[in-house]
Amino acid sequence: MAVQQKKSTPQRAFVLHSYPYKETSLIVDVFTADNGRMAMVAKGAKRPASNLRGALLSLQPIEVIYTGRGEVKTMTQATWLPGQPWVTGKALMCGMYMNELLIKLLPREDPHPELFESYAASLLTLANSDEHSAILREFETSLLAELGYALQLDTDIRTDKPINADTLYRYDPMSGASEQGSGMLVSGNVLIALSKGRFETSAIAAEARDFVRRIIEFHLERRNLKSAEVLHDLHALSERLDAGRPAQKPKPVKAST
Repeated sequence: MAVQQKKSTPQRAFVLHSYPYKETSLIVDVFTADNGRMAMVAKGAKRPASNLRGALLSLQPIEVIYTGRGEVKTMTQATWLPGQPWVTGKALMCGMYMNELLIKLLPREDPHPELFESYAASLLTLANSDEHSAILREFETSLLAELGYALQLDTDIRTDKPINADTLYRYDPMSGASEQGSGMLVSGNVLIALSKGRFETSAIAAEARDFVRRIIEFHLERRNLKSAEVLHDLHALSERLDAGRPAQKPKPVKAST
């Protein structure tokens, strides 16, 4: 007699990405409030009459219930939670970029409740504001901090003096900024702007964007992840779930923003 698996309690979540599995199902990468990133099979989700089909919307909050103890859970219920405005245009691209960062950098089933709230708040703000640069920089710095790579933006690590707006610094991704030493060049103006979350000019905003992206790229390289392999983990999961199907090489994916 088959033992019925215990269902989870309802969890708030967001769909980061979904990938077709067999003829009617999906493998879904979700970011949950309580358990972090999780992989789930949504059986029959591609069928028109499926109660999962209409809920699995990217950049929209949902509530999920699942079963299973292995690497891949089985999604048994998904309910769309109203309240999040739809993001379009540039805001949509920003949201997809945030999803890509989470897929690349977050290990599975590693809870990050504060990052979940930061993500949800960022999506809400993106839908209601044109300050996309500031929103993305805040999310990127929150993500780095959650991973243990918080940016050091206030003082020179060698002299302990406050960062000077008119000084050019060398920034070591593992330690911080200093006038002397090695690392990428960054202006004090940008470090101060990032610490305040305000960018007075488009030039400062652009330099801040490039600086933070280079920090992120550094940590991606340390984890041996490449941009062209963003969806590799989902493909690998589908291959493990269905060993009888021929393995397919994942297609390269370009950065969202």
